Parts: sequence; C-alpha cells; structure tokens
Amino acid sequence: MIPVATTRSPSPSAAPTADPPESPRLVAWHGPVEEIFVHPLVLRPSLAFTDDTLGHGFADYFVTAREFGLVLDQLWRNGWTLVDVHRAASGTVRVPAGRRPLVLVEDDVNYYQYFEGRGLAACLALDASGQVMAVTPDGDLTDQDVVPLVEREIALHPEFSADGAKGVLAVTGYEGLLGEHRLDLASTQARVLALAERLRATGWTFASHTYGHIDLTVTSGAAIAEDTRRWQELATPLIGPVDILVYPFGARPTDAGVRLLLDAGFGIQLDIDIVARRVVRDGAIIMSRRHVDGLAFDVPGRQAPFYDVATVRDPARPG
Repeated sequence: MIPVATTRSPSPSAAPTADPPESPRLVAWHGPVEEIFVHPLVLRPSLAFTDDTLGHGFADYFVTAREFGLVLDQLWRNGWTLVDVHRAASGTVRVPAGRRPLVLVEDDVNYYQYFEGRGLAACLALDASGQVMAVTPDGDLTDQDVVPLVEREIALHPEFSADGAKGVLAVTGYEGLLGEHRLDLASTQARVLALAERLRATGWTFASHTYGHIDLTVTSGAAIAEDTRRWQELATPLIGPVDILVYPFGARPTDAGVRLLLDAGFGIQLDIDIVARRVVRDGAIIMSRRHVDGLAFDVPGRQAPFYDVATVRDPARPG
C-alpha cells in the first residue's frame, strides 16, 4: 500500500475541476472518430530510460509528462476535441463547429510494482480539495500525470471537451487498482471508491484491461471466462459497472472470444491500429486506437495530424 497524504495542497499549476466547463455549441459529427492511448507518464526520464531491457521498454511504450502536456496542447491547437467513448460507439458524437472528435484512453492505470524506482508515479490520490492528483516516488502530490494534465488543458480551453468528456481509464486487476495494491484492506478500498466516484463524476470512464493483462488471441475461452470473472469480482464493487474492454497488446480475440466478452457485458471493445475504425462483430462494437509512445515518435509523419514529434519530444528521451 502506498501511504497517501491527501491533505497536501496541489501544485500551483493544477487545474480546478469542481464542475465540467460548459461546452460551446455542439454540432453532430458524421465521420470516423480517432482514438489515441498512452500509458502512465514518466516523471523522471533519467530513472526510466536506462540502458537495460526495462529501460528500453519505457522508451518504446511510454511518454514523459513533459511530452504528454505538449501533445495535449497541440491536440487542442490542431482542432481536436475529446468526446465520450460511448458516443463514439453509438455514432452520436458532437463537437464544437469546425473541430474534430478524439477519444483518449490511458492503459494500465495500475501503477505496477515494476514502476518502483523507475521515475513514474506510485498511484492516484485525492488532494485536500478533492482533485485527482498523482503521488510521486517521494510521496508528494503532483499534477504531472494523465488525469490532472487533461483537467488542466480543458480548464484552459473548454472547447477541448465536448459533453464533459475526459477519457477512458483501462485497468487490470492482478496488482490492484489505481496504484492501490492491497485491496484486502478496508482503508485501501475506501481510497479506491473515493477516487472512482470523483473520476466518474468529472467525466472519466473506466474500462477493463483484463485481470491478468492476458493475450486474448492465444487464451482459451475457459481461461478468458475465468479472467473476466476475477476482474469483475475485484473491480465492479470498487469502480462500478463497466461495459468497455481494452485488448491487452491490442490483440483481438477470435469471434468466439468477442462473443464471450460481449456476453460478460463488454459491448465496446478496443484494439490498436493506425487508422480510425469502427466495426460491429456479433453485436460487439470494436474500435481502434493509435498508440502515442516512443515507437510512434519514430514515425513522425503518421502523428502529424495530431502533434509534431520534433516539438513535443523530450530532450531527455534516448535518441
């Protein structure tokens, strides 16, 4: 369990999130809806981007807080607006006139134990005013993580969110939820419940990332069913009902696997691709997301509609 001092004040740059800002007049969108995803942010690149296997993984699949903040600002400047994933699935997206819709997803919002000592946040926590912050490796509260940075961008630019939408937080279960690893403790459960309530109330949506971060393409139906049971037994009482599942590794299961997950309540399922796609398979709506990470930065042309790699790339990132 991470000791969390929720009485500390947020940093001066933290954005107020008491109520979702009023959106400008919205118009219906009739085209494809882009989706992007990130992982928890690197706060200290020197600890994450080391010359070993884990360090190379952080460089490939993660971005720094500096990079993410710049990406958000360029998304707004390039005309993108965050929209609700359920509206994207149902084809009822609305955006301010002249802007384009975007679904944001954060995978693995669990702050795994392998993050320890590598310069990432330890967990999410509420500050003294009830805002969602992250806890640094030193135990301080910071706004340099996905949730508070998105909140700040929307506070600065209300047209960056339509209908109060923020993003999707995809969580596994094998090391707890939201950075709390001892869910057998009542105090830990209470913190997760309070966080989940605040996140949902301010426009965030939860998704399953499976209990064990399993590869659904090579996992048997029986194993998928057991993994799903374990995730729902753990997560539903704490974060509420969830109807979205994010495929680990972007690995789409067989048709039988899609139906099994649909029968378990996951009517929306998300994979990974470099094009916006929405298909319906046996009643399940499957949509694709682009990755924002070091590997994406290596193909800057594909990122150009969203952000300019050259100007968001952290100087601390390995060449």
